[in-house]
Amino acid sequence: MGALSSRRSRAAASMAVVAALTLGAGSAAFGDDVDDKIKASKSEIDDLSKELTAADAKLKKTDAAVAAAHKKVTTARSKLTSAQQKQTDAKSDYDLAKADEDASLKALARNRTDQAAARTQVGGLARNAFESGGLGDVTFTVQVLTSKTDVTGSMALADIVMRRQQGVITNLKSSAAAGQSEAARLAEVRRKASLAKTKQDAAVAAASAAKKQADTAESDLKTVQATQQSDRASLAKEKKKEEAKLAALEAESNRLKNITSTSDNLDPSVTKLTNEGGFLAAPGPASSIVSPYGYRFHPVLRIQKLHEGDDYPFACGTPVYASGDGTVIEANYNGISGNHVYISHGTVNGVQLTTAYMHFTSLRVSAGQKVKKGQQIGVSGMTGRVTGCHLHFETRENGVAVNPRKWVG
Repeated sequence: MGALSSRRSRAAASMAVVAALTLGAGSAAFGDDVDDKIKASKSEIDDLSKELTAADAKLKKTDAAVAAAHKKVTTARSKLTSAQQKQTDAKSDYDLAKADEDASLKALARNRTDQAAARTQVGGLARNAFESGGLGDVTFTVQVLTSKTDVTGSMALADIVMRRQQGVITNLKSSAAAGQSEAARLAEVRRKASLAKTKQDAAVAAASAAKKQADTAESDLKTVQATQQSDRASLAKEKKKEEAKLAALEAESNRLKNITSTSDNLDPSVTKLTNEGGFLAAPGPASSIVSPYGYRFHPVLRIQKLHEGDDYPFACGTPVYASGDGTVIEANYNGISGNHVYISHGTVNGVQLTTAYMHFTSLRVSAGQKVKKGQQIGVSGMTGRVTGCHLHFETRENGVAVNPRKWVG
């Protein structure tokens, strides 16, 4: 018992050192992210494929990038629509201002024509007055002076002539005033047209920039969508591998269940206990278990998965001892359990009790061999479907995995 106790103490001390080194390394590498390191360790020991988790994480990242790209496209398109509307409005304002300018120019042209005609008429009047010595129309004057009839009518006619001459001058003045007014209005219209043109040019530039941004956003979206399709294909491939692995695990579990009732190496002993707890020795302290027996949710396949035993973070090369007296049912290798040892402990309280130890680097026992509690049966490692050194330990009743805490002390 002294030697057994010594060996147990050394194993416990070894596990404590390994656990300390593991946590210490996590702290040094990741600072405050110790919890993440522990979770990563559990994922490794639970045999969750790194490729699967990486593919899942990559797709989630790409999905987020696609969502962000969609948002950018939506924003860019909205800005483009707004810029194009502003461009349309600016063009409409400029077209109106330009039309107003053209109308003013035409009005000025007409005014110049009117003024030219008025000036011609005024010039004619002035020339006539000069040629007649300032008396106006000589013929008309002679007719008035020599007329034997009442000159009242002739005077009225003269008044009409004078008023017509005055009207010509008034028209010239009015045309000149109208021309000045129209010239002032044209200056204002041209100022507004210039501002409208400036706004239109700015709107065109803004719409062009918005179009480039929208095109870039849509191009980026297509690129990240292509990556998304590739990542989805990669994840689907890894999911198939994971499903195949789970199917293999289930097949091995069923095989182990079968051999616990059909193997020629079943231990014939029968034991009755008043208390089952402590009948078997635990491979290590319960506090060191990094992945305990029980159901857990598969984060990628989205299914419930039973972890059929306890995982102890043994460093590769750590001695592993039998948890109780019994007979080795199987000591062999397969791609799931790696190097493994299955021990029958006989019928205990009416059930065929078996313990299973997996992922050894090397074995120290063989099938059919009798072993004693505390006897070394192998050296821990990382053979089979694992990604890190550890010991996977199971207890089974009639081949069905149960919580080891029921049987170990």
